[in-house]
Amino acid sequence: MKQFVIHLENSNALAEIGKMLGQYKIDIVSMAGTTAFGVCTAVLFTDDEEGTINVLRQLSIPFSTQDILVASIPDEPGSFGHFTQLFKDHSIKLLSFYILRFTGKNADIAFSVDETDFEKAQSFLDVSGFIQSVESQKKKK
Repeated sequence: MKQFVIHLENSNALAEIGKMLGQYKIDIVSMAGTTAFGVCTAVLFTDDEEGTINVLRQLSIPFSTQDILVASIPDEPGSFGHFTQLFKDHSIKLLSFYILRFTGKNADIAFSVDETDFEKAQSFLDVSGFIQSVESQKKKK
């Protein structure tokens, strides 16, 4: 799964992206946005990565992509602290994280790490039971 990081240089860009994704029947799975240093940045997850790339290119909107992992953690106090402690214990810096959805008693969290730590993070989280397999991620789409 990939996250799209989009720097929104004008307030119309988000509306243009949303309308065109809708026209192409591309579902926004999750998104977040914030402003830092006067620049609005959006992070977008969709059910069609290639289609999203095409839409952003058609609109001439600058973006980058980053591979993410998805973990399922219990939706209870302390779980997120335990989850992030694993990264600290393995000397892996979290670059981003987002709650994608709540499913029953769990929260599915998308997160990114430095490219050089991706496989390491995937391996230790798989052993920990937090990481979702690629197959289970695809089934949720």
